[in-house]
Amino acid sequence: MGPKYPAGMRLDAPSLPLEGVVVVDLTSNIAAPFGSAILADLGAQVVHIEPSTGDDSRRMSPTDADASAYFYVVNRNKRFTTLDLRVKSDLDSLHELIAGADVFVTNLRLRTLMELGLDKQSLTGSFPKLITAYLNAYGPHPTVVNDPGYDGVIQARTGITGVTGGVEPARAGVSILDMGSGMWLAIGVLSALYQRTLTGVGSTVATSLFETGVAWSSYHLVAHQLTGEASSRSGTGHPAFAPYGLFQTNDGPIMIGVGGDAVFARLAQALGQEGLVMDSRFATNTSRIAHSIELTAIIEMALSHYTREEAVLLLRTADVPADVLALPEDLLEDVAAAQQLASVDLKGKSIYVPALPLRINGEYPPVTFPS
Repeated sequence: MGPKYPAGMRLDAPSLPLEGVVVVDLTSNIAAPFGSAILADLGAQVVHIEPSTGDDSRRMSPTDADASAYFYVVNRNKRFTTLDLRVKSDLDSLHELIAGADVFVTNLRLRTLMELGLDKQSLTGSFPKLITAYLNAYGPHPTVVNDPGYDGVIQARTGITGVTGGVEPARAGVSILDMGSGMWLAIGVLSALYQRTLTGVGSTVATSLFETGVAWSSYHLVAHQLTGEASSRSGTGHPAFAPYGLFQTNDGPIMIGVGGDAVFARLAQALGQEGLVMDSRFATNTSRIAHSIELTAIIEMALSHYTREEAVLLLRTADVPADVLALPEDLLEDVAAAQQLASVDLKGKSIYVPALPLRINGEYPPVTFPS
């Protein structure tokens, strides 16, 4: 008789698409746990394995007793058990858990996986229906497959930091490689589950922070090859469009995005600057990019007669994309975010957390934090 899955939180959500799928989650930190959290959100029974010292994400600031903001976000809707894989009986227990699972997700390095008999060759031979999902820092190349890496480090390596910020390079303010690679991992698992329904055979999916960074840099990489020019930072602007970015009103900045000539014509009319569309400096997107400094000055002069709220209302009424500059915590008061923000109980305190940004038959999947 194999070990029982640990007692604890269990979603009562039979309408969710992954109900009945069992996932063994031997992950830590942010990226891979976020991938398995997506599966949990979609109804899978995810068992998160922690060492006796606890997942590193428990100690990421700000902390809450033995947990943290990051731990809650990337381990929602999961069940938990503790195993010391240096102890043979615990390692045997893990293998028994995997034997009863549909999916095994991990971000352990390859050398460690091989030592533990958890590499894809070992698992495929023993469990042909199992879907194995691996996430590491740098991908499959043998010179980097065991190298350590975190989101900010690999943002730098893949050029994201180099094109982010204004005068100085900047790390993107959210962990885009962690979250992005977790999403790729979940997408890979979903595709493998579908393939298994057709073939009856499991498969292996894998991704990395580095590969995600390469993919996110696609535009800049291709643009360089077309023009021969070095990539550059655009601040809040965009190298492909103008006008685009933060523009000052009489009481602070707003964000405006213009992605085509028709939108620019509506912007110009809304601001009482209809003549701009006939000005050779601004008649096309490429000419507007070349003369963006002059165009910004004209737009900000027109916006100086409006407050932020007035300017956003004016432009949105004219069907021009524009919005306020906010902080993440402002979403707590944002009516558009209200339905997505799930109220959850956290050790007797009610807090709001964003649900998976995916509606199934009009409803967001439920969110429950570990107790």
